[in-house]
Amino acid sequence: MASRSSIPARKEVNAFFFFYFFDTFADRLKSAMENQNMTPVVLSALAGVSLITVMRWLKGTYEPRHTNLCKVARALNVSADYLCGIEG
Repeated sequence: MASRSSIPARKEVNAFFFFYFFDTFADRLKSAMENQNMTPVVLSALAGVSLITVMRWLKGTYEPRHTNLCKVARALNVSADYLCGIEG
């Protein structure tokens, strides 16, 4: 039988499950940008937001407000649901 110390805590398992199976907004944003061969500079211009804002989204520091989410989705030709992880 495995010792108690070798069994991961429930909180660690849940965090692993979440990050392993679910993409974050930043992951989906990066993927959509790569598919469109779009740089952060171009995205910021098309979406009408600052470059610093786009970089924060890409780092995962911030997520966009609803109005900016719609602009980003339109600029990347994807749905807002895709960027939010609701749609595969």
